[in-house]
Amino acid sequence: HFAALHDGPDIIYTPHHGGHWVATRFADMEVILTDKIAFSSRHQTVPPMPITLTLIEWDGDLHADARKVLSPFFSPKSVSNLELVARDLTISLIDGFYERGECDFVEEFALKMPIIIVMSLMGLPDEDTPYLMQISEDIVRSTDPVVQAAAFQRVFDYIANDVMPKRRANPGRDIFSAILDAKIEGGRPFTDAEIISFGAVLIAAGLDTVASTLGFLTEFLAENPNHRRALVADPGLINDALEEMMRRFHIANIARVVARDMDYKGLIFKAGDRILIPTAAAGIDARRYPEPFEVDFARGDKKTLVFGRGVHQCIGSFLARTELRVFLQEWLKRIPNFSIKPGETPVAVPGKANCIRYLPIVWPV
Repeated sequence: HFAALHDGPDIIYTPHHGGHWVATRFADMEVILTDKIAFSSRHQTVPPMPITLTLIEWDGDLHADARKVLSPFFSPKSVSNLELVARDLTISLIDGFYERGECDFVEEFALKMPIIIVMSLMGLPDEDTPYLMQISEDIVRSTDPVVQAAAFQRVFDYIANDVMPKRRANPGRDIFSAILDAKIEGGRPFTDAEIISFGAVLIAAGLDTVASTLGFLTEFLAENPNHRRALVADPGLINDALEEMMRRFHIANIARVVARDMDYKGLIFKAGDRILIPTAAAGIDARRYPEPFEVDFARGDKKTLVFGRGVHQCIGSFLARTELRVFLQEWLKRIPNFSIKPGETPVAVPGKANCIRYLPIVWPV
């Protein structure tokens, strides 16, 4: 479906969702994501979210200040501790269903592994996981603004009434404690509303993006035994393979807002216009990648827009890569041969992040 965008002009205008532009090519997406002055991050979605999302929808110094607070938690040193959590978790999840010889990969693995990592990062109790998983699903998947707004309200209530009072009384070494303690804009603390929004962003982003990517990687390997066998035979290929599979399956559909009237390649962009950036179309742009639909683990060009570009590049990219690499290492060791369950069809759904909604797989025990 995303390839069909390349049958028309490089940038198109659609009347949907109040009218907005759509960039279809890698080159334009890269320019728009990199130029933080001409293109604002004020609305990162089309249609816009019911509230402004702390950090990702901030521009300038405010964005830089907020990002500084988070950076230490996503450094290689911090992530190396989470890598141990990810490895134990991957093994224990597989152990839970291995003997059955089948699972619904999305429900039983892809949604569980990332949220538990996020819970650990934020210092949240395990028993709250199912509740937060449903909230994340509603924020990211639902196309109904009423459902979305209600999910935001639930996460706000959870953070305001449960998390914040506990952290204020008893600070720890987790992200929430750091946010509560932080000073931005020359000395002010985050407001409660900003802290709550921050929490919603971290929960939704940390769960959904890795879960979605896990689904696409696993479906691809289930359907392409030669690629799978290559990784089983030589686990040293996993890093390159991961970059190439992520290139093929970009998931984020993000947006920018035009900051001032301008002529862009002969098109008149007006201040306030929104531009959708469906990165899945960038990953399969034949102008950028020869034979874009071929998954070639030896492909030389490793640069993609998977984690965005510019000042808003995903702060969790190192953690995400770590989770995905650990998954491939431990899964292929234990379940080297797997395929889609006969008679079943995986279900993929587009959204703010494209995802695999249903992925039944089987393997010999």
